[in-house]
Amino acid sequence: MGDLARVWFTWPDRGLSYRCAGCGACCKGLGIGLDVTGGQLDALVARRPAIAGYVRRRGAALTVWNPRDRCWFLTDDGWCRIEAEDGRAAKPASCRLFPYNRVFRLGSYTVVDYNSVVCPLAVGGDGASHAEVWDEIEAVADPAIVGTPLPASDAEREGRELVTRERPITAACFAAAASADLAAGWVAQAGGADHGDALATVDGASRAILGVPWRAPTGATLAAALWLTPSLRFNELYGPRAGDRAATVAALPTMWLAWLGHVADGVALAGRDLGLQELTTLWSEQAPLTGLAARWAAVPTLKPGPIELPGVDPGGLVRRLGQAFVDNRRARRPLGELVATVTAGASVVDRVAALKAADGVIRAALAR
Repeated sequence: MGDLARVWFTWPDRGLSYRCAGCGACCKGLGIGLDVTGGQLDALVARRPAIAGYVRRRGAALTVWNPRDRCWFLTDDGWCRIEAEDGRAAKPASCRLFPYNRVFRLGSYTVVDYNSVVCPLAVGGDGASHAEVWDEIEAVADPAIVGTPLPASDAEREGRELVTRERPITAACFAAAASADLAAGWVAQAGGADHGDALATVDGASRAILGVPWRAPTGATLAAALWLTPSLRFNELYGPRAGDRAATVAALPTMWLAWLGHVADGVALAGRDLGLQELTTLWSEQAPLTGLAARWAAVPTLKPGPIELPGVDPGGLVRRLGQAFVDNRRARRPLGELVATVTAGASVVDRVAALKAADGVIRAALAR
């Protein structure tokens, strides 16, 4: 077994339970990852020669293309034909690891994340242990499957800092989930700082953007949100929206509070509690607004020159906001004040659409 001291799992030991129900949701992507280094591709082609016509290369990885409907080997009753006929060890590596198949490297450090969008994981104390998951990962020889490198200027230093910082946050968030304790979730991320000022900030942003006060989810939804928080933090730091990581680390607790307000709105719309899958996609959808709320008091500025505008600009609000950022080089007004001024008189729908469309412009204006 490798050095687990250098591994950050985004959930506590045995904290997540996965029991495949044969729904097949995980088997309906456009490709399956194969452990080429470990000889898995050769073995698959030897037993099923026709599959050779569907192999494609994506960067360092080789995958087998699937029809859009589902994997070639997904049976009508939701099970894997490779596993049924050849045994579990013969399953493609990414399938065998699922849902703990998001494995990344930062220098000599490893991050193991789970797929919370596709698979209906349950939270409980009887899931696979970290050691069991790690043994499965180490059985895969191909680094293209289990070693996606994360972008970093100093990977070793960033890996050490990430693991050291996020491990205790993960444990504290899951502990807070046991009693659905929002304040404890805040303390876990913000280092004990009082969250009164942050609540005032996100409430002000919610009123200015949506026209409604901020509110918190409760019960099972808040517990699920707390369980999911470590994974969301990782993906905000190293996912497609990643920017200045030091600034993001500082903003994450307030982003999280703002997200919880949207979660509460989602519960009201659905008339029921939300699960991990819905909460994950809600984070992605509302990230422009939660990031905006977290930087509500920051001073955005842009240099004079062309502004890259989105294809759709409701009411010309994005253009006006960009110009306000240019003018703000002297005025030095906070972001929240500029948003309120520029979008005054706009409908809530146009305001929200414009602020989401302006995400790139806003992020550029806040970059240091």
